[in-house]
Amino acid sequence: MAIALGIGALAATGAPLLTASAAPAPSCSNATLRGTYTFSEDGWTVSGTGTTPFAFAGVQTYNGNGTGAGIVSSSFNGVITPATANTATYQVDADCTGTVAYTNSGVTSHFDIYLDPKGDSFTFIETDPGSVSAGVETRVSK
Repeated sequence: MAIALGIGALAATGAPLLTASAAPAPSCSNATLRGTYTFSEDGWTVSGTGTTPFAFAGVQTYNGNGTGAGIVSSSFNGVITPATANTATYQVDADCTGTVAYTNSGVTSHFDIYLDPKGDSFTFIETDPGSVSAGVETRVSK
């Protein structure tokens, strides 16, 4: 009963009953993005008043040092391009945000990325003018 009275007295003073220590902020780096990931995305290219649908799917391996390579299949307005190689360069900041650029057949696309602090997955959104796309990559092996 003395314990109950003591808790009641603390509550009456407005003092917190329990305090939680702040969790440390996640810390990421290029090394967080390491392993093989699968992905898919779809979206639109916008030109003047017209739009063209597109979709991609593939596998990408990131080396943990800001570089990577992969294979992607694509469909632009129903025209299929099967498995083609690409390369990637990326920068991951301590707050688990970053950027990545993929080059495929001489064309480079740019994305903002948002990583899970464990590196198991990340979301992305394309930042090139005239493109509207976003997706998720999920690690399938380290």
